[in-house]
Amino acid sequence: MLFVYFIQTENFASSKLVLDELPPKEAKVVVCGGGMVGTSVLYHLAMLGWGKDVVMLEQGRIGGASSWRGSGFLGGVKLTGPEMKILCKSKALAKELSDAGHDTGWKQCGGLHLARTRDRITHFRKMRAIAEANGTECYILSPEETAKKCDIINTSDLVGSFWVPNDGVCDPYKLTFTLLKLALEQGAHVVDECHLSRILVQNERVVAVETSKGMIECDYIVNTGGLWARNIGQMSEPQVKVPVHPAEHYFLYTQKLDGIDPMMPALRDPDGNIYIREFNEGFLCGGFEKWAKPSFEKELPGPLQDRELLEDWDHFFVMLKEMLFRVPVMKKAVLGCLYNTSCAFSADHRWILGMVPELTNYFVVGGLRSGGSSAAGGIGSMIAEWIVSGTPNMDAYDLDILRFLPAHNNGRFLLDRVREVPGIHYSIAYPFSDFTTGRCLRMSPIFPRLKAAGAVFGQVMGYERPSYFTHRSDGDSADYESTFNNEASIPFQIATTKTWTKPQWFDHAAKEYAACREGVALLDYSSFAKFDVWSKGNEVVQALQYLCSNDLDIPVGNIIHTGMQNSYGGYENDCSLARTAPNHYMMIAPSIQQTRCSTWLKRNLPSDGSVVMSDVTSMYTAICLMGPLARNVLSELTDEDLSPKAFPFFSFKEMDVGLANGIRAMNITHTGELGWVLYIPNEYAVHVYENLVSVGKNYNMLHAGYYAMRSLRIEKFYAFWGQDLDSTTTPLECGRGFRVKLNKDIDFIGREALEQQKKEGVKRLYVHLQLEDHNPEVDPWAWGGEPIYRDGVFVGVTTTTGYGFTLNNLICLGFVRNYDKNGNMDYVTPEYIMAGDYEVDIAGVRYSASVSLRSPSLPSKFPEPQGNRYLATQT
Repeated sequence: MLFVYFIQTENFASSKLVLDELPPKEAKVVVCGGGMVGTSVLYHLAMLGWGKDVVMLEQGRIGGASSWRGSGFLGGVKLTGPEMKILCKSKALAKELSDAGHDTGWKQCGGLHLARTRDRITHFRKMRAIAEANGTECYILSPEETAKKCDIINTSDLVGSFWVPNDGVCDPYKLTFTLLKLALEQGAHVVDECHLSRILVQNERVVAVETSKGMIECDYIVNTGGLWARNIGQMSEPQVKVPVHPAEHYFLYTQKLDGIDPMMPALRDPDGNIYIREFNEGFLCGGFEKWAKPSFEKELPGPLQDRELLEDWDHFFVMLKEMLFRVPVMKKAVLGCLYNTSCAFSADHRWILGMVPELTNYFVVGGLRSGGSSAAGGIGSMIAEWIVSGTPNMDAYDLDILRFLPAHNNGRFLLDRVREVPGIHYSIAYPFSDFTTGRCLRMSPIFPRLKAAGAVFGQVMGYERPSYFTHRSDGDSADYESTFNNEASIPFQIATTKTWTKPQWFDHAAKEYAACREGVALLDYSSFAKFDVWSKGNEVVQALQYLCSNDLDIPVGNIIHTGMQNSYGGYENDCSLARTAPNHYMMIAPSIQQTRCSTWLKRNLPSDGSVVMSDVTSMYTAICLMGPLARNVLSELTDEDLSPKAFPFFSFKEMDVGLANGIRAMNITHTGELGWVLYIPNEYAVHVYENLVSVGKNYNMLHAGYYAMRSLRIEKFYAFWGQDLDSTTTPLECGRGFRVKLNKDIDFIGREALEQQKKEGVKRLYVHLQLEDHNPEVDPWAWGGEPIYRDGVFVGVTTTTGYGFTLNNLICLGFVRNYDKNGNMDYVTPEYIMAGDYEVDIAGVRYSASVSLRSPSLPSKFPEPQGNRYLATQT
């Protein structure tokens, strides 16, 4: 029988440490929010020598239980590199402080992750593969071995577990208190019960913050407000958009229980959505339910203590039932307290960090989903180094706030999405996972037609993009007209890939791929980011020459691929530019770069307004006609000469299609196939689409989705930003040196770094791997993030992978490094790459692979007359 005995204690750090009564009038950095993350940022800035110039503000009492409360788990294994590095840094910090004699509650008790299903074990095997490759000791255990690691758990339903012996736990309160104490010793300023009311901005920079205890002039601001972060963002003009929303999260504490091993492993039972650990000789338990309850739907609370909500035992009972099943001895425990604490969750479940797009000296950290203790140390270090050095110590584009649009900050959208987000935390990280809430937010005008044609959608940057189509027959074009009359009755389908093996959409993607290669297919490219950049005179050419590493002074009507490099030579943007007039360019960038690209342009174009940039993403519907018969289809709808001589690859024309005019047509497909992308003003989109479909019937045209496009580009060894390229990748490392014009008359950002790298050599190279002994019918597939081995030595990870339908094989793209005996990166040459024997580790099994540094030569039934080949790789 369970007995409930509630206790409530408040151990405020304010009563143990000497804090400032009033803030200083000036500071280099103002940290807004005194929780675990804010304290970590304060500590790391102080350790970098900025202690006396940093002030942390807290609206409640410093050390309030709910602001420093958490599971205390440290460590864990993630499939993404940035998250893994952050977790490792957080764990290392707690251990270092403990070794130095500080009381952080650190215990290296190990982390035990339980699996109830075979798919979960496969997920764990993938985690182990990448963790071991990076030097983390970990094991897959049988149910019997699992019972030996923790003899109080019920293992009757388990198929195994994942054991990380060097992971552990801390006391979140003690760890945060220690960080605060050490920061104060370095002269840092901390003011509690201080309410922030306004953030003053001049010339897109924060210059001061106004508080209930006075004004503070500052050089930087860091918003670590937790569930108040979004509200803090609204205190400036322009407002900063922080897409987080609070949801209820439960912590259950029990009284002391005889026989509990203080070194029992930190238990995670993701299939039961719960976690359990030893705490003060009892248990600390919590969970992430499949469907959460949003909190403070109308208005956020004021004082920190109001963050606590009433316990909902009916809602918590599902998790409690799982806890009692997993640890039967808990039935004997006297419950100490059940806390219902609001925690902030981001719109896509991942952490939010980085410099905001609206202002140039404003940083934010949010959406830590109650995981402050596990992430705060690493994130605090990253933000502090970013501020002090001007650049982050790692690329974390998938955590960067620039991955969001203003639409993601919509209050109703966040309220809808936050019900689903907490449950993602313990879900299996299947490929191409997506949300079911917040859908149909951004749609092209032809969305209903695509839905009627059988589209199964994925969402990118809020945009509904067809992943594949459920083709009703080989000649599905014949069904379109009758289907359009019943569009409203066609259900909206969301793409899922809940398997590690051959996906259920494989045959659909195969048909679409074949149409793109051997016939003709229609694809919706509307989600691509689109920008117009122009000037009155020649200023736009000069500006883009400075921003781009390729030579942008091309003839009107030409298209060019280029990178926009940062000062280190890495990609801030990877795009195509069409010169539509002497003083006008249209830029096409990856969908996920819409905010990032516009921010980079805004910050680096001339400040005098001589060059104008406009985001026209939502003004155009982009339809791609792809395949050797694309010219046949399009020629029936336009009077324009589409012959290779009149309309060659990498060229642009504005033309009429059907009865519509002003259509920007580009002879480029971004996959290496023949075809055109039509950028159609939205009011003409449906007309042009219906005409293309009508004519396309005569050529057995199919609709195609993102999965087929992805296979095409991976097979041809095309790198995409955000998947293969990031801000640390240079063109010389990914085989794009031919697109860098170091001899341009105008200097460009990153030129010096690229010249130096060209002189010294590169320390990694982008490779194309074909698996040789892999059976795609039965073996687990590579989905990205798998370790690559050369001659038995770990040399890198795959970035993107896919099935090559022409090569009839699984293709893996990734970067290969050359580590010396001390683990340092040495220079890599093509000869080094080609001299090795390669393997790719997929869920613990190594498959041999052939390697190449060049795009494969793929046969075509309809080669172009120019050299009998596609010219898709021209500069």
